[in-house]
Amino acid sequence: MSRAFHPPAPPAERVVLQVLPAMAEGGVEQNTLDMALYLKAQGWRPVVASSGGAKVALLEAAGIPHVTLPLRAKAPWALLANAWRLRRVMATYRVELVHARSRAPAWSAWAACRLCGVPFVTTFHGTYGLAGGWLKRFYNSVMVRGEVVMANSHYTANHIIENYKVEKRRVVAIPRGVDVSLFDPALFSKADARAVREEFHIEEGVPLLVMVGRVTRWKGQDLLLRAMARLKTLRWHLLLVGGVEKKSGYGAEVERLCEDLGLRERVTLAGSRTDIPRLLNAADLALSCSVLPEAFGRASVEAMAMGVPMVATALGGSLETVLPGKTGWLVTADKNGDITPHALAKTMNEALRNPRLLARMGSAAKARVMAHFTAQRCCAGEMAVYQRVLARKRPKT
Repeated sequence: MSRAFHPPAPPAERVVLQVLPAMAEGGVEQNTLDMALYLKAQGWRPVVASSGGAKVALLEAAGIPHVTLPLRAKAPWALLANAWRLRRVMATYRVELVHARSRAPAWSAWAACRLCGVPFVTTFHGTYGLAGGWLKRFYNSVMVRGEVVMANSHYTANHIIENYKVEKRRVVAIPRGVDVSLFDPALFSKADARAVREEFHIEEGVPLLVMVGRVTRWKGQDLLLRAMARLKTLRWHLLLVGGVEKKSGYGAEVERLCEDLGLRERVTLAGSRTDIPRLLNAADLALSCSVLPEAFGRASVEAMAMGVPMVATALGGSLETVLPGKTGWLVTADKNGDITPHALAKTMNEALRNPRLLARMGSAAKARVMAHFTAQRCCAGEMAVYQRVLARKRPKT
């Protein structure tokens, strides 16, 4: 391990260890950080184990221990070695409960918990693929070995119950949440919005459309471009925000499609950005065009928190976050189960022709997030699970 252990926790503190592959950028990592900060604020002692990453500095700045372990590793011998390492971590910190958020570290944590007699819980942050047959299903199955299995949406909870035959009483849907202290339109001014438009050379009065998501095929950037090509008579500018998937060549395909469809001057590929709230503050409409179900859809909730209405495909978690006619629009699939450019263009046309409706929906979207999808609410739900599991833990004899 690259970092010395902190002193053991005093007996009065409840100690929870969260394990995940890394503390880099992403929804799982953000949820881990949010939960660690929440536990500390509640007087508990959080500990995080991962292979490291940018968010480790945020943990350390808050005085939260991070233990660096090679938890990205998936080879069987590496999982066994990590189980032994985690056993030592648990003994050192007097860990009372372990929360696994990803499959490879979950196998090691599950084994360590069995050795130490420590309760083990999990969170499904996605549905995981089942196409690999029995071996893939077995690898995934560690995530249902927790005493309680948390799901990031009701869609994910139903997937767990249907595909892994888990009793409903063991599965708890806890929708993810957004940090509303960061995603708050009150933090930004009209000058900030103008600066975004100037950066991307967007004229005043032209509706700004923002889609946040990694540029990868299932996110549907090509679907969106084909839809927008049907709306050239309307004024709009589209900002695609997200890192590009390099291995598949899809990013280059999206750029060629912009050229082929005559959209080069109306679409900006902004790449990965750290100022998402600032960009959303300048947006008139946000988009989620995934062609496969989103397990939850954090990008949609972040946009709604900024008071931006959504157009989303009617798949997965978006069915739970976006209220059609109130906080945005849902684009339904055709009889073959496909989202078509025609259907998306029809919805976009309606949205762009109703600017007053966009403003009203934006206010309703923010109110919905504040009521149902805050990080505080998510963390309180997870802590309730911890308390429930710890309350029924039998004392050692």
